[in-house]
Amino acid sequence: MDIEKFFGMNDESGHLLKDRKNAMKRWRDYFEEISTMEFPHPAIPSVGSVHGPVHKITVEETEVALKKMKPCKATGPDDLAADVWKSKLWYLLSGWPNSSAR
Repeated sequence: MDIEKFFGMNDESGHLLKDRKNAMKRWRDYFEEISTMEFPHPAIPSVGSVHGPVHKITVEETEVALKKMKPCKATGPDDLAADVWKSKLWYLLSGWPNSSAR
């Protein structure tokens, strides 16, 4: 089978789609279905309140965390890949006076 004709999508019956137009329609239908489907969500665990001052994160702690990050993985809610933080972004922010990144 020619790689140009392989779309990696089966129809509802499980047969491999070989036509690009049908494959694209199936992908659209599939994502439309899963994006509108309701499913149970696990409860979000709650944690106790922090009493007292919250200690600031040090530059050294951040550098240790950066070294532990796996390449090409999102680091958290900011959705930036670890490689971005490991490149120049962290070093620019770490030297910024009164930076909120510290």
